[in-house]
Amino acid sequence: MKTNITLIGLLFLFLGSCASPKYLPSAAKIDVNQYGSYIKIKRKTDSKINGEFIAIDSNRIVVLQEETKKCVSVPISDLKHFKLIYAKPKHYGLSIPTTIALPFIHGLYSIVTIPIHLLVTISVTASGERAFRYSDKNMNYDMLKMFARYPQGIPHSIALDSIN
Repeated sequence: MKTNITLIGLLFLFLGSCASPKYLPSAAKIDVNQYGSYIKIKRKTDSKINGEFIAIDSNRIVVLQEETKKCVSVPISDLKHFKLIYAKPKHYGLSIPTTIALPFIHGLYSIVTIPIHLLVTISVTASGERAFRYSDKNMNYDMLKMFARYPQGIPHSIALDSIN
């Protein structure tokens, strides 16, 4: 009984992590998306900013905050870490229950094959959730501008207050 509750809890945990911002494109539509990527910024002051990545220049990053729907300018010198999500991740969470049921056709060998199937399926599910992501560990600021709504900078004719 405890095993069933644990498995159901794991299933809900994987399904609950399937949310991503609605404006992020699917993998097939990355090149025609008019919005910037989703960015999570951790500042040196331990405050966090999440939202759409609008632009970057030599000394600041502009983010349209998710909560307030207002643009915030963050000095690059105040940046500690960033994580960028540029497309909706692949969700393989529903394959876990199938993977648990499938090895039962192996009979007595299922004692060995169920853990193997679980390890493989959970690792594929986790890597699918991490797909389409970058961080400051594998990207510099010059490359980061490719994922902004305005990769060449905010045009002079557009005010930050008018971006939504």
